[in-house]
Amino acid sequence: MVININQKFSNVDNVSQDLVERFIEPYKENCKYLKQARFQYLAPIDLSEKLESRNQEIGYMQADFSIPESCYIADTGHFNSVEFNICYNQLFYLMIAYLVQNKLFKVMADWDLETYKYYQLSNFLISRFSSIFRKPINSDNFQGTLYINKYSARGHLIMLKTSCAFYDQNGGWAEGDINIAVLNRESEKNLNETKEVVVT
Repeated sequence: MVININQKFSNVDNVSQDLVERFIEPYKENCKYLKQARFQYLAPIDLSEKLESRNQEIGYMQADFSIPESCYIADTGHFNSVEFNICYNQLFYLMIAYLVQNKLFKVMADWDLETYKYYQLSNFLISRFSSIFRKPINSDNFQGTLYINKYSARGHLIMLKTSCAFYDQNGGWAEGDINIAVLNRESEKNLNETKEVVVT
């Protein structure tokens, strides 16, 4: 699905650096490619049109990235598929953090940031990943945009369909469609019991 990065937005909220740092923290220092981000709220439209055209879209997460040096290979001079995956993950993790923090995601309405942090690495799984590279991107300075275009919940499983694009000021462009399966959190009782065992 081609992502429209020129949508009309009703509001743009700068994501706090504290939130960025907290949810990019699992990455090694030389792999922290996401530098700062903004959440873009979609302009309101007629409800019937929304149900048809936007399905369950909430808003767009946009971020600035920089990869001064590859973490795994000699300099290729352009943004590549491994870096696409890493940047997608960081953008996705941050978007979920923002949605949870601001109570914008009804399928995770009972999550808080502590719960999300606890499950961030273990319970979020890529079930489908496809990407297309249309024009080389300068990896020193580029942007990325992500949105969730559909989600559903069944039992202890949440399914997310997402689309993203990465691009630079010179027309560089890559895009992808990624499906995520989330193993929904345990009950608060089980979570607290687990934490108590760890502390003991």
